[in-house]
Amino acid sequence: MTCATNGRPTDRWAFLLPPGWARFPTPGTGVVYVPTEPMAGIAVPASIIETELFGVVGPSATEVAAGILGEVQESEVQKSTVVDVDGRPGARLASTLMETPGGADRAAAGTRQVTYVVSRDEVEGDWLVLSFSSTFATGPDSGPSEQLADTLVDFFDAVMATFRWTGPGADPADLPERTIPGSA
Repeated sequence: MTCATNGRPTDRWAFLLPPGWARFPTPGTGVVYVPTEPMAGIAVPASIIETELFGVVGPSATEVAAGILGEVQESEVQKSTVVDVDGRPGARLASTLMETPGGADRAAAGTRQVTYVVSRDEVEGDWLVLSFSSTFATGPDSGPSEQLADTLVDFFDAVMATFRWTGPGADPADLPERTIPGSA
């Protein structure tokens, strides 16, 4: 998806993902990035969703992120921080949702979610949203599942550290090799 008709630096972007991840455009909603191969023999329970919002003028990045995630539930912990994503203001919102078990034979599960909301054009109210989710099991038989989810959150923060705007007029000087394009 490309929104610009006038060619702005924030029209396109790229970031680095390890081998084994694929980008799938979805009708109307944006793009989903998913791991298609195990990493170190482990199936990665994670996804990244890319969404563009247009004409949401006025709110801060934190307010836009909260609106995307919906109402905060009692079992959810949220932490919001102000971020700079390759020179543009944004917010990083982290949450954990603990789900109740489905029965005595099923372990409790949870989801770690980290959402970056970045202002592409504050005058027009255009936003880029990159949301990462990882599921995990909890309880005595869950093994290192929750630790893996925490590590995957760190992985996503590292991916966002490679984020660069690549549209007209951008100067992606430190763009790593093997980047995955967004909105191209």
